[in-house]
Amino acid sequence: MANQTEVEKQVLKKVEELEPELIKVALDLSTMETAQPNEKPAGDYAYAWFEENGLRPKRVGAPDRFNVLAKYEGSGKGRSLIFCSHLDGGGRFEGMEWKYRYPNAPFRLSAWREGDALVGQSIANCKGPMACWMIATKAIKESGVKLLGDILLAPVVGETGGSPVDEYKSPEHDSHELGARYLVSHGGMADYAMVAEATAFSIVPCMTGFAYYKITIYGGAASYTPFLRRPQPAMEKNQNAIVRMAKFIEKFEEYAEKYMKENTYSFDGGTMVPNAVIGGIRGGTPPKPTTTAEVCSAYCDFRVRPGKNPLDMKRDLERILEEMGTEGEVEMFKYLPGFEAWQNKGFDTFKKALVAAHQTMFQEPPRNVATQFVSMWRDVNPFNELGVPALSYGFPTGYTKEGATATMSSSAAVTVKIADMVRAAKVYALLALDLCNRPLSQPL
Repeated sequence: MANQTEVEKQVLKKVEELEPELIKVALDLSTMETAQPNEKPAGDYAYAWFEENGLRPKRVGAPDRFNVLAKYEGSGKGRSLIFCSHLDGGGRFEGMEWKYRYPNAPFRLSAWREGDALVGQSIANCKGPMACWMIATKAIKESGVKLLGDILLAPVVGETGGSPVDEYKSPEHDSHELGARYLVSHGGMADYAMVAEATAFSIVPCMTGFAYYKITIYGGAASYTPFLRRPQPAMEKNQNAIVRMAKFIEKFEEYAEKYMKENTYSFDGGTMVPNAVIGGIRGGTPPKPTTTAEVCSAYCDFRVRPGKNPLDMKRDLERILEEMGTEGEVEMFKYLPGFEAWQNKGFDTFKKALVAAHQTMFQEPPRNVATQFVSMWRDVNPFNELGVPALSYGFPTGYTKEGATATMSSSAAVTVKIADMVRAAKVYALLALDLCNRPLSQPL
């Protein structure tokens, strides 16, 4: 590593000395049950750790689903930086047996060390990155470094998604509204926001928003099996709404491919490729499959490029039903927009500082970000929405490679090298030493 000041050398050495605690904190947080809406144990742990380390924490939000906001206070004469990662993720959640073939796989429910690596869904997403900036800040504090500006520390809830729909009610199925978006509008504001997630040490400057839609198809009158007449008409006219839905799914897949191609765009450092997927379906009565279904619903997720109107997709889905000649309706039950960090004042300063910290660590500039990491939602969006330039950056995992087709699908996909966690903590420390020692007289 080149061009280090004595202070930087001291802090980086302290990060290395704190490696055992980095591992402990990451594993402690990652072995807790933290799937939404059960983030409280991890929130309590983070609060206690901040309090023990003199970082003045407070709870921000609902009593059982709160964010934590802590601070390493500067002199008040410099720029501030907030580190943010999410507490939710990992553990059991309602309906997971209908999502995963192996819902009880150990890497989904816990975390552990294997030689020079840590393994677990929560390590990768997102307790590992969180532990890195916790240790980076402790290294700065224990090195006795006095900063001009504050370092804010924000473990937040509700990043991994979800929304009230049908019998899944609020508030237990609320998500993003309770997390970073709530925090930043209730005191968690800084000049710059580092949203620490796994990015393979690439810089993420923008992300899609998303929209959830429920498509309901109506069939004919329910028919008891002995009364169903065959042959039935074409699938879209079938008496059974479930069969009609099968035809809709075929049409949806054709539309989703077109949607992805039409909304792809490139920028300096990467390419955004918004996608769409059907992630849930329900119709009929599983314990009594003796009649056709009059109703069948599909639930889909669209990733939405910044500036696109989500009503466009709602109308497109309605048009598919119309073209099929099938009675039904489309409901949009959640929408949050995506944003581009370069639209906010201070973006250039922030990005240059992060590139410099990375280069000091790796002796080369960061690589372009993998497509999937600008084509999803992460908590950079709430900060960028409210005018705080936000970037995402963190260590590599098995799913951060360009072209990856699955995320947390195996223990190999959620394995993180301890050396990479230490490197991430060092980059975060260098970034804070730079940005939080910039005087207020210096432009953003």
